[in-house]
Amino acid sequence: MSHELCLWFRHSSDSHLTLRDHLSLVQKLTRFLGAEDTLLDESAWLLAGDTKDDSYRYLVFDSQGPTTTALSVLNQELEAEDVIKTFVIWNGQLANSQGASISYYFDRADGAASAMSLTLGSKPPSSRLGPWTTVAKVLSEAVKIWDPLIATVETRKYDGVFPDRPGVGWMIYLPTIVTEQHVPEARALMAVSDGCNDQMGTIVVSVTDGPFSGTDPEHVRSANAIEIRLAELDLLPRFIDL
Repeated sequence: MSHELCLWFRHSSDSHLTLRDHLSLVQKLTRFLGAEDTLLDESAWLLAGDTKDDSYRYLVFDSQGPTTTALSVLNQELEAEDVIKTFVIWNGQLANSQGASISYYFDRADGAASAMSLTLGSKPPSSRLGPWTTVAKVLSEAVKIWDPLIATVETRKYDGVFPDRPGVGWMIYLPTIVTEQHVPEARALMAVSDGCNDQMGTIVVSVTDGPFSGTDPEHVRSANAIEIRLAELDLLPRFIDL
């Protein structure tokens, strides 16, 4: 079983981010992840290639930041991409229970939001990062790094209510203050604050008694109920609006 953290973000037009900038944001997250799981530490990540040998060839980060080699390889690969720029990195672990990958999309020609997806494998029915509180802590850190329009943690087998909108899955971050009165269906709510201790938004959690499973009917019902409520409150955006 795997859980996937996805977020969609934008930066102002006067603060264009370079490839190095995007990789540096990813490195901040891997440093945080490494404190929870050494197989996710910044030193573990490699550029994904077309072959197994290629996928073990280039380290992405060192203590100084994105490596010169990784930047050179990616810049060369991205030169031909004029619709959307993307890269994929992984932690070099072949076992499903230890593997992890990050897919990153930016500079879209259609003006759509940039996106980052972190996939973590684990042994069913466990969660790679442990209880929901730890998963929410990682999501909160990702929010502080990217300041996203929306972010979710779910499984690939989960089917949301609205095919044209992000699903709640295990938890969803919204850049607004959400209370129990807004979403009584939530099992937990966690405020996310910025460096000035001002609330940036709220993480809404659908399941707290164990790892979320997209094949558990109770888990699906809980997440679906939250999605319906958020849509009624006009808090669940459509993909096309991101």
